Amino acid sequence: MEAILYIGHGSRTGEGNRRFVEFIKETMKLADEPIKEYGFLENARPSIFEAAETCIHKGADSITVVPVLLLPGIHANVDIPAELSKVKKAYPFIKIQYGKPVGAHVKVTEILLDRLEEKGFADSGEEVVLLVGHGSRDREAAAEFDRIAKQLDSRITPNVETGYIVAAPYFNSKIQDLVKEGTSEIYLVPFLLFTGGFTDVIEEKALLAASVYPESEIIICRPSGFDERLRFVLNDRLNEAKKQAN
Repeated sequence: MEAILYIGHGSRTGEGNRRFVEFIKETMKLADEPIKEYGFLENARPSIFEAAETCIHKGADSITVVPVLLLPGIHANVDIPAELSKVKKAYPFIKIQYGKPVGAHVKVTEILLDRLEEKGFADSGEEVVLLVGHGSRDREAAAEFDRIAKQLDSRITPNVETGYIVAAPYFNSKIQDLVKEGTSEIYLVPFLLFTGGFTDVIEEKALLAASVYPESEIIICRPSGFDERLRFVLNDRLNEAKKQAN
């Protein structure tokens, strides 16, 4: 029997985890598999092992795992596979297929365009869009983030730049560079699932930059978040993983 296991990172806040569960339960409705579970890498329960074990106890002999992460990176490429290897060791008869994170996708571009439009983005060519990600030491994550930026760049007139919260190039440094270049309007678009925490850091540093450089207007857009269109992206990633396994 086939099962699907959606894996989230896990938030440090109960509200963040509740939002994830609500989103995943809606996403599950798009799939036909008889067994559908979710688990977390850290910070919340059930763990990946616990969730996989629930699938097995319900009769699954094949599990397709979908990482609910925006980008590839250490979590997607190392941490989650390490947990899945523990499942495979305990239950060697179980077949496990592993999908890709969200990454670059036409619906991701649509979400980012909507975030800009919500803030009155005029697409005049005078603005600059700064796509802000968490940041990772993984080169694959940076390459995928650049692909997302290029897809967005192909849909609008202004340049799309990239910056990170916890890795270089830091988004606040990019703001400084853009101001010094004479950019009059800078739109910050956080490419993040959760609000709070990192979005607070973006707002704090953007407000500080605005006070230091009043000649430029800095507009903070709503994070990409758990937009309902991501459900269809995850379903595409699910089908891709199943197709590769066959």
